[in-house]
Amino acid sequence: MRRGFTLLEVLLALALLALVLSLVQGAYSGAARSRNLSNAQTREVHAAAMVLDRLATELAAAFHTTTTPFRAQATGFHVDRGPDGLSTLSFVTRLSPLPGSLPGGEAEVGYLVERDREGQLRLRRRESRDLDGDPEEGGVSYEILPGVSRFEVLCYDGTDWVDGWDTGRRDAEPLLPLAVSVEIAWGEGEEERVLRTSTPVYRARRGPS
Repeated sequence: MRRGFTLLEVLLALALLALVLSLVQGAYSGAARSRNLSNAQTREVHAAAMVLDRLATELAAAFHTTTTPFRAQATGFHVDRGPDGLSTLSFVTRLSPLPGSLPGGEAEVGYLVERDREGQLRLRRRESRDLDGDPEEGGVSYEILPGVSRFEVLCYDGTDWVDGWDTGRRDAEPLLPLAVSVEIAWGEGEEERVLRTSTPVYRARRGPS
């Protein structure tokens, strides 16, 4: 005589199956979330590294000249630290050409952090081929890095690292900082990630050009 499953046994088997499937689904979902988070963090680090690499290249080629009054005004190097601890940076540099896109040449470049409508901090870059000495007007301004929590610029004057610089107020060498350190951070608390770079300014000790 063949004996079938009782209703209780069927219900118990279904409950065990549901539990196993729930555990499998939870493990899969957790792995997928970890993978997505890791990919997002990798993209963020890559984007910040590209920004720092570009900024270091531009800083290395920064220049200042006092050949004429106009040029003296138009080629300033300025770094300010706001009350929120965020730096603003503007300088004149010689940009390398981008094949098929933009020609190289002299340009005024600026970096600053602004807060958007949602309250998120975003790093913006401004570029102007018109050397008018104004770090906030003209040219093209666009976002290059969202979610920034810190943007810190320090300048080396040969003795100390300082958080401010203004060529218009300097009457002795070096008119440009000998080196510049830039730090970018994003995220909050234990999730904060930081990248830092420093570069010499090769024309810092050169005379008028």
